[in-house]
Amino acid sequence: MARPIVIAVTSDQHAGSTVALCPPSVPYDDGGAYTASKAQSWVWECWQAYWARVAQVRRELKATLYQVFNGDAVEGAHHGTTQIISGNLNAQAAVWTAAVAIPLAMKPDKIFGVRGTEAHVGQSANAEERIFDGLRRDHRPVVGDPDTDTASWWHLRMELQGVLLDFAHHGRTGQREHTRAGAASLHAHDILLSHIKAGHTPPDLCIRSHYHRFNDSHDACPVRVVTIGAWQLKTGFVHKVAADSLADIGGAIIVIDKGAYTVEKVKFTPERGAVWTPAAA
Repeated sequence: MARPIVIAVTSDQHAGSTVALCPPSVPYDDGGAYTASKAQSWVWECWQAYWARVAQVRRELKATLYQVFNGDAVEGAHHGTTQIISGNLNAQAAVWTAAVAIPLAMKPDKIFGVRGTEAHVGQSANAEERIFDGLRRDHRPVVGDPDTDTASWWHLRMELQGVLLDFAHHGRTGQREHTRAGAASLHAHDILLSHIKAGHTPPDLCIRSHYHRFNDSHDACPVRVVTIGAWQLKTGFVHKVAADSLADIGGAIIVIDKGAYTVEKVKFTPERGAVWTPAAA
């Protein structure tokens, strides 16, 4: 009988952002160093806790481990932002290297890299292709796209024990709290219909990212769409367009066993910040 398979799915690490996960210190090219903020240190602790949970599930099930990185691994230098640790992308690469060392230490059986947003990871997601090609050259178990022979995928589809899974970075979401669940259901139905019209087998489970919020169509449709969280807190842009929202920090753990799947959402909720009172003055 086939062993269970644990798939650890994370995305939107945005390594190099001043409001995303970061190790305690990052060396600069000219001899200085960047020190992680209190908020970044909390996200870093969450990152470690997530992978500890993955290790626990893998150990309890005696499972094979796959790791899927679902886009936007690094922040890049975009739109004139000042919320990056350095305009030297080597410093951002150092953050990613420290972050990925934690899951790599688990010696996964397979690694998959999905391409994210070009504003962050460059034209044709070249930063992510370099990341996963580098891991492949380092003899890590990276599974590339056989259609293009690249180390990373725009759209990753896999069938495991009869379960058809579908991964892509960009999905959809509602912009309001009361419309978000409906958006997931609509997306699931669109995916189902597009496959049926083309005469293709619809996926059982689709994983999407990008919006930094968890969302789930559940059983609203034979196709289930789950959007996962991120590893970046609110940027200045988000403070402008979604001032009341909080990012969902975390990832997903999918278990494939005996031809069925389960999804565990590992979610960490940040605090809203201090409340000023006259007594504090």
